[in-house]
Amino acid sequence: MSSGMWSLPISNKIFFTFFLSIMTVAIGLGFLNYYERTAFSPQKTIRYYCGDEEKELDVPQSVEENKAKLEEGLFFAKSYRELLEVTHTHIFSIPIVIFILSRILAMTHTREGLKITIYGVSFMGIILNLAAPWLIRYVCNHFVVTFTISNIFLILSFGAYIFIPIYEMWFKREHDSFAE
Repeated sequence: MSSGMWSLPISNKIFFTFFLSIMTVAIGLGFLNYYERTAFSPQKTIRYYCGDEEKELDVPQSVEENKAKLEEGLFFAKSYRELLEVTHTHIFSIPIVIFILSRILAMTHTREGLKITIYGVSFMGIILNLAAPWLIRYVCNHFVVTFTISNIFLILSFGAYIFIPIYEMWFKREHDSFAE
């Protein structure tokens, strides 16, 4: 077995660090994009996917709520085609990113059980993240919790995919805690 990522040549460490840093920014922008659409609010997430059509007209709203909704604009339910396009793009891109990050994690001396757990959590995060819009739109609004769970899974796994290799490259020695 290799002596770990901490013993890589400095050029490799710099390359991996740059890549992982850019992935951190990309992941952050993805979550910022999601925040801009939904503010991490279950109600706004449901509104984003299901539109304003299903709102009860007899529920009085405050002036502030009405003003905020006017500023945001009218939301239309996502169509089958829109969901299909987004799912098609993400079903290719997210697993490729996870695959690359998992191959970097595989180069570390992290215990096999922890690696398997991280791989499983990220796989479940992908599945739930891809399924959530469909479940919210076509099954039941209560599936909005699926997005929350998927985001937690993805944040935890991305954090591990990025933190563990950087820790091992720059701070770890052969006897440190993540070792097998």
